[in-house]
Amino acid sequence: MEDNGKITITIQVAQRPMSIVVKKEWEHYFREAEKVINDSFLDFAKKWTYKDQIDLLSKILVDFVVKWIVDEERLKEYDEEIVPMMESLKTLTDKFNID
Repeated sequence: MEDNGKITITIQVAQRPMSIVVKKEWEHYFREAEKVINDSFLDFAKKWTYKDQIDLLSKILVDFVVKWIVDEERLKEYDEEIVPMMESLKTLTDKFNID
């Protein structure tokens, strides 16, 4: 299916195929996500005891979200540090700006 720049792709997550409609330019992100999730699934399967694949997928989801939250906090701290520096730099460059 192709509509407004969207395509239907099939990816496999934990050996389960799923068809999804995505923006054509985002297909590579979904393919990369498929690889990351499946690699994580194998890693978690080696480390954890589980009864159902959903147990592992849930642990992977929590792990990804925690990492995302940590990254977001780091970016926020970075922004809080760099914005004042950029404002100082702008003030300095404004002083040297010759009209």
